[in-house]
Amino acid sequence: MTQSFIRNMVSQFIALAGARALGAVFVFLVSLLITRFFGTEVMAHYSLYLAAASIISVILPVGFHAIASMITAEYGAQARYRDRAAFIHYGHRLIALMALGLTIIAGVFVYFSPEDSTYNLTTITAFTIPTAVFMAYTYFNAGTLIGMQHQFAGQLPDMAVRPLLLLIGIAGLAYFNMDVTDTHVLVVSSVAVGTAAFIQWWALRRALAREAMTISSSSDSGEPAKWWRLAPSWVVINVLWEYFVEVHMLIAGLLVAPSEVALLYVCFRFRQLASFGFMAIESLVFPKVFAANSKGEIAETRNLVRVVARTSLAYAVLAMLGVAILGPYILSIFGPEFRSGQTILMLLFATLVVRAIFGPASIVLGMNRHSVLVAQILVISLIVSLVLCFGGFKFGGLTMIAVGYLAASIFTSVAMWWVALKKSGINCAVWA
Repeated sequence: MTQSFIRNMVSQFIALAGARALGAVFVFLVSLLITRFFGTEVMAHYSLYLAAASIISVILPVGFHAIASMITAEYGAQARYRDRAAFIHYGHRLIALMALGLTIIAGVFVYFSPEDSTYNLTTITAFTIPTAVFMAYTYFNAGTLIGMQHQFAGQLPDMAVRPLLLLIGIAGLAYFNMDVTDTHVLVVSSVAVGTAAFIQWWALRRALAREAMTISSSSDSGEPAKWWRLAPSWVVINVLWEYFVEVHMLIAGLLVAPSEVALLYVCFRFRQLASFGFMAIESLVFPKVFAANSKGEIAETRNLVRVVARTSLAYAVLAMLGVAILGPYILSIFGPEFRSGQTILMLLFATLVVRAIFGPASIVLGMNRHSVLVAQILVISLIVSLVLCFGGFKFGGLTMIAVGYLAASIFTSVAMWWVALKKSGINCAVWA
């Protein structure tokens, strides 16, 4: 690993982290505007809509979005460009077919949904469906572009463009002093997500055109049997790893009032924004990890994994310190009642440090075809969290949801590190 590679990685990380930070500012302002101008009830509806759309969006591709960067990087390293095109085309068709089924299920849900619900379930469902489909394409195309070494094209639409468009729309509603309901906010959000998805799709088309082919130009069928062996277990992995936050938001919707849902959403939003730094680090290094692993370069693979773990820990510690110092002041901007969320915020940010210490074991396990084991660990972690959330809620209230989230994260990180070490021989932890 040369110094030029490290310098290049650092410079790209700074650029991506800068874009993430800018997007984080936009998201922060969106949450602030919704809470201040439209109230906690609208914020609660928005947070549940976003949580549901996020979870559904990782179910629609049936895990193909999660293996997209790995598959496209491997095919690129082996100059198998026609197989790569076949994979992209297959993924797009799969999402479209799943979206059809989702629409039918949503119709049945609306028909049988209770009329006396605290939330407007019909409105939430109507906007959740298109948003989830747009997001599914966004995540699949992002993984594809990252695997093709187009990290900026893969991430900028979702990390910066979507928050910017959302901020412009919400600021417009606030500026014109409209009688805003949850419907207005969900319309703006859906348009922002759809526009970002279109921009990213166009970037993918251009990337493929530079290889003198289009998505449908391959006459090969690819390796669907291989893809289906790898992809499905990643649905569970993504929902219970990358979108564990959204799962807990939906749990909160069952247990607490809209005002507390809004508080938890704000705390979780800061935790999610901080995790973008992890994503930036991994997106820069892991395409090279996948390529080295496919070539059997074990020493290089271990070195690159070590870089990810140690860089992530440094980032996580800085994020934790920042929240410890600035958390109460940032939360109070949303209203004096939000200041009480500092304990919850610290518990959520502690998961970043735990995850960094034990390294990117989930990706290493998936790369070595052990994704089923990852899924099994995550199911157990969900059970741990559910027991603490529902069993301890009467004693700790909203804080127990954060405690359940932290306990599940600790179990997951330790278990995955141990299994990755035993199954792949790669120690993902920072002390490796």
